[in-house]
Amino acid sequence: MIHVPAPDAFTIFGLPKTLDVDERLLEQRYLRLSRECHPDLNRARDTADCVAVLQRSAEINDAWQVLRDRWRRARALLELESPGALDRNKKLDPAFLADALELAEEVAFARSEQIEQLLPQLRARVAADFEALRADFARRDFDAAARRLHQAHYHQKALADLEAKA
Repeated sequence: MIHVPAPDAFTIFGLPKTLDVDERLLEQRYLRLSRECHPDLNRARDTADCVAVLQRSAEINDAWQVLRDRWRRARALLELESPGALDRNKKLDPAFLADALELAEEVAFARSEQIEQLLPQLRARVAADFEALRADFARRDFDAAARRLHQAHYHQKALADLEAKA
C-alpha cells in the first residue's frame, strides 16, 4: 500500500507557502471551504460519503487553526521546509534559559504597577522575535528559525501569564 501524506494547511487553503499570509484572503477561503463541507449542503447518500464530508471538514478546521495563528503557521512552514528542524534544535543556550527563568520569575512576582511597565516590553520582545524569525526564513536558515521558535515560546508564555494578571 502506498502512503500518501496528508495535504498541508497551505495546500488545503490554496495559499502560497509563506510566513505571511493575507488574513482577509485566509478568512474568505476558510468560509468558502467551510460552506462547501457544511452537512446541510452535503446530504450524503451513504455512510462513506458522510464520513468523507466530516473528514474534509475536520481537515479544513485543523488547517484554519494552524494558518490563522502566525506562530503555528511558522511551525508548520518550518516543518514543510526542513522536516525535523524543531526536534533537531530543541537544546537552547543556557544563558537564554537563565534569562527566560528570570523573566518568568519577574512576571510571577510582578505587582500591578510593574505589570503596566512590563506589558509593553514583553509585547515588543514577542514582536521582535517574530521579526527575527521572518529574517531567519528569508535567509533560509531553518535551524536558526527552529531555535527562534523555541525561544519565542518562553516570551509568549511570559506575556500570556502577565496579561492574565493584568
